[in-house]
Amino acid sequence: MKRTLVCLSQLVLVAGVLALAAPAFSQEATPPPDPANVAAAQDMVKAMDARGQALASIAQLRQALVMHVQANEPNKVVGFTAYTDKELDPQGPRVAGFLSDLENIAVQFYARNFSIEEMKSIAAFQASEAGRKFNKLTPELGGLVATRMGQFQTDLIKAVEKGAAAQPDGK
Repeated sequence: MKRTLVCLSQLVLVAGVLALAAPAFSQEATPPPDPANVAAAQDMVKAMDARGQALASIAQLRQALVMHVQANEPNKVVGFTAYTDKELDPQGPRVAGFLSDLENIAVQFYARNFSIEEMKSIAAFQASEAGRKFNKLTPELGGLVATRMGQFQTDLIKAVEKGAAAQPDGK
């Protein structure tokens, strides 16, 4: 379990650093988007099945966490799985709040960065057969990218720690 917590804490640390750095990369504060843009963004987010994609990604996260514990600490997998299922219940407060936050972030982002016409075009694609297939497969791509990102982060942390340890006086 200690190894699991170390891996998870490294991921949380990197995510935290990225979250703190995000404001430096974001644009200056802008006024709220026009209500018509917000409505178009809501329609687009719905057409994108953002909720379904997020739930699929959460299911992949659950599977990865359980597999990790199963491989590293098989005697703890039953309790870990039960607790993970409770925390990742789509109707539970943690996931419901997360989904609401994601939808709000996406709506605000799209409403600020796309015209109504662009959002209508994107929504039309998303509602098409190709768009539905795209939506269905996107979480799988996200899982592949997340796995590679996790590997990259772990390798980077090890390299930095090794490099820093080799420096006299930490300089």
